[in-house]
Amino acid sequence: MSIPQYRTTAASIYAFFVVYGMAVIVMAQSSTQLQAQWGATEGQVLVASSAVGIGKVVGPSFAGFLSDRVGRRAVILISLGLYATFLLGLLVSPSYQVGFALAFAFGLANAIGDTGNYPTLMEAFPNAAGSANVLVKAAIALGQFLLPLVITAVAGAGLFWGAPLIGLVLVLAALFVAQLRLPYPDHRAVAAAQRARLDEAVAARGAGRGARVGFEGAAMVLYGFFATAMFWLAQNSLPRIGMTLAGLGPAAGRELISFYSAGSFVGVLVTATLVARFVRPVTVLVVNPAVAGAAYLAMLATHAPTAYAVCAFVIGFFAAGGLFQLAVVVLAEFFPDRKGVVTSMIGLASGASAFVMPFVSGRIVGAGLDVAGSYRSIVLMGVVVAALSTVLGSLVLVRHRALLGAQDPFVGQPVTAGGR
Repeated sequence: MSIPQYRTTAASIYAFFVVYGMAVIVMAQSSTQLQAQWGATEGQVLVASSAVGIGKVVGPSFAGFLSDRVGRRAVILISLGLYATFLLGLLVSPSYQVGFALAFAFGLANAIGDTGNYPTLMEAFPNAAGSANVLVKAAIALGQFLLPLVITAVAGAGLFWGAPLIGLVLVLAALFVAQLRLPYPDHRAVAAAQRARLDEAVAARGAGRGARVGFEGAAMVLYGFFATAMFWLAQNSLPRIGMTLAGLGPAAGRELISFYSAGSFVGVLVTATLVARFVRPVTVLVVNPAVAGAAYLAMLATHAPTAYAVCAFVIGFFAAGGLFQLAVVVLAEFFPDRKGVVTSMIGLASGASAFVMPFVSGRIVGAGLDVAGSYRSIVLMGVVVAALSTVLGSLVLVRHRALLGAQDPFVGQPVTAGGR
């Protein structure tokens, strides 16, 4: 089966990620309604939503193996069911404790679904795996942009607050039915062909035994941790950084997130174009964190409001423009027969970072330093994690070239259909 026949399958995956972009912020956007429904405080709603991170850490322990063993379609269907359970459950949940359980199911759905969605895109488009995966970020951003507009429209029309959730469930149901019939690549055949080509490339270069989980695998997992830390710090701390270090007002501080978001969206589109035509994904893993680190460093060297806006855009462009997705692609190039597992590995690192960085940032802010000193320390932490990402990316780049050379062994590979 030719690659164009998987375009509908890919379109359904991107449509799902638009829904996911909405669902991932639905608890925050509906906090007031959930407080009233649960008889809870805003803090208790936040506690409930924190369970998403627990699910995202627990899920990778088995999801990748499940995807590689039973197939991509099965894990995608499971995740769609869990997402629908989360959304419908919120509408009838009586307490924030139940909301906590539902949020855990959402995190689990995310971990499981990623091990089906990302490998499917890589297997359907082996000649453009980087671009295919990076565009996921654009789909998520679109969903996050649309949901607040939908909620505002629903409130203005006097409709039930849960109407957007019901709408999302209906879309998920349609996607579930579509996934039952859409064609999928034969992931085992694709993996076998890619493994054979990889082994040929390694043998031709006299590179020995090839990639090792304990070396290249560990380096990429650490990369996933630090790369996530880079953009987590920005999207959660930029307003306070701008207010304390550049003297911005609250409104101007919040605008830094708009510059960051704009940079992220533009970065996704530019990166997708570059990795499709001009550069390999592994090169981006070195260049992007280096530039993002320079932007963090610039915030320590200047207090000019305009410079902070530029830095926010640059960090969004280079740190949040699809590095997670490209890290999955590069790790899969080292281990083409374990795409589900490597997606879980990067997902676990990302989830751990999303837990560790808030904890460390909170300890820094509460360490007794003056406010400006605290946020200078957080910016310095951004410089450090960007530098570590650059070092790890450089190490991976050297090994990638040693094993695979300048030519991609997967380009031009035929793709066959599978039933899973």
